[in-house]
Amino acid sequence: MTVLSAAFNLSSGTLGAALSSALSQARSIALSFGTTNYPTPELMSEPAQAISAKIIRHLWDNWGKDEAGLRNGEIDLYSINVPMIPALLNEDGLPIIWTRVWRNSYHHLFKPYTLKHAQELEHTSPQAGPDSTRTTIAETTSQAAQDVSPKRIGGLVFKFSPDMTSLIDLPPSSLPEGSDSWAIEKGWISVTPIRACFGEPPAESIFVPNGMIQDRIWKMKL
Repeated sequence: MTVLSAAFNLSSGTLGAALSSALSQARSIALSFGTTNYPTPELMSEPAQAISAKIIRHLWDNWGKDEAGLRNGEIDLYSINVPMIPALLNEDGLPIIWTRVWRNSYHHLFKPYTLKHAQELEHTSPQAGPDSTRTTIAETTSQAAQDVSPKRIGGLVFKFSPDMTSLIDLPPSSLPEGSDSWAIEKGWISVTPIRACFGEPPAESIFVPNGMIQDRIWKMKL
């Protein structure tokens, strides 16, 4: 499973839409389903949607406080992440837990190539970014040549080749306990309060100083 993180959150359209709404001083909740198998079995959709609706209703009726919040001292937004795993079908469903965002970073996103090497890669299938169209190395090189000569750019072109080794397929023991990524790897539903400034509210009522992880697990029956 691809785990969550601050790095992925910053490029998430789902969370971005919720941030935009929060900046307009509207209560906002970002809901994401963590896919583990492709395609996701259809029988998981209904229970995932049902528990998500209950969590959203509970958050809406019990919206948290944040003195620095943009809207009347309330928490700006929440991020919910539901792992699409077979345990969703169990009678008791999945545990729900308050989490923090796992702060981390990418390694390189683009890899430099010489123009000669780029031409050799012409016939390979390029990796496209999440919002990009599939463009060949030759097209990229041709476009760049219209603006900057190879001599001026040192004879280099760059191909989208992200290094995600610090973000995906990590051993669960390496993930910070209590983080959203840690919760998803455990097969738990993660609920994270967030400020619309790429920061998190203190939320002492949720994250009790020196408290135990067990204190964050939701006790109410939805």
